[in-house]
Order: sequence, then C-alpha cells, then structure tokens
Amino acid sequence: MHKHKLIELRKIIEEKIGLLTKEVGNVTNVKPNALYIVDRKDEVAFLQWTIRIIQWVLDQTNDKRQQLGVTKMRLELEDTNKFENMLHEKIQELEIELEESNSLIESDIIINEIETLKSVLYSLSDLKYGNKKPIIEIAEADTLNHFA
Repeated sequence: MHKHKLIELRKIIEEKIGLLTKEVGNVTNVKPNALYIVDRKDEVAFLQWTIRIIQWVLDQTNDKRQQLGVTKMRLELEDTNKFENMLHEKIQELEIELEESNSLIESDIIINEIETLKSVLYSLSDLKYGNKKPIIEIAEADTLNHFA
C-alpha cells in the first residue's frame, strides 16, 4: 500500500529525534561540552517543529479530501510541495536573521536550525524522487552545459 511521503518523512524525523535524545542522554553522563548538548537539544526542537508542520499540512489535507473528493496522489503532491515551500521560506527567514545576528552563539543556533531544515528537505527529496533524482540532476546539468 502506498504511504504518504509526509507520513514517511515524519517517521524518519521521529527516528532522528529518538537517536538525538538517546545521544544527549548518553553523553550527559560523560560531561561533554555544554554547547554540544545545547546544539543537540536545539536540533530536537527544530525537528519537532517540522513534525508539527507536517501534521498541520496533513490535517488540512484530510479536510480538503472530505470536501472535494480529490485524488490521493494529487493531494500528496500538493502536501509535499506546500511543506517543502514552507521549509524554504523558513530557511530564507533564518538566513536573514543570520545576516542580522550580532552574537556568535545566536549565529550558531541559527546555522544549526538552517542545517537541520536543509537535512529535512534532503530527506523529503529522497522520498519524492527515489532513484530518479540523480538522473534528473544529470539531465539538468547537461541542459545547463548546452546553454553555457
């Protein structure tokens, strides 16, 4: 049975949160650098935010499906695109915050959040394109080379 890409992504993110939480618990016992623990906890918080956004998108889809009777594949594509666009917008906002940041600690937190969200986008891309992605990238590169 076909699973919604955002549901698959949510499971991947939940596994990552579990691993990070376990990692923080394990390293807390050996007294690592406090900044390391803060970074991991922030990463968990950023990932939890993405799960809330995924759930919000999925909840909207359920309402839409009941009202319109739209096909599952079309809704899934709309959902993944909506989620992807939201992450891109958030990354752009964070990049602006990073440029305006005056604090090294604040900059590190923003950089971690950007990298975490880009990681989520990368995972979503893998789910969306599977093995087709490298072929698409090669074709795009060839097209760009022809125009260069």
